[in-house]
Amino acid sequence: MADTKPLLPDTFWKCSNCGNTIQVDRPPQTCPVCGQQCQFINVTCYTPDCGFTGLDQRLK
Repeated sequence: MADTKPLLPDTFWKCSNCGNTIQVDRPPQTCPVCGQQCQFINVTCYTPDCGFTGLDQRLK
């Protein structure tokens, strides 16, 4: 049986205004939660401490 789950992007972005974290390839222009045009901070894990995947809990 084939796996039918869609692949999720590997990049996590955190809104600098409200702190909402989303998992998308590229951050949106407007935050889907606060509705503001915010800067999004990349909070993806790029270190061996969290296995180079997922959300880096130290940045959350």
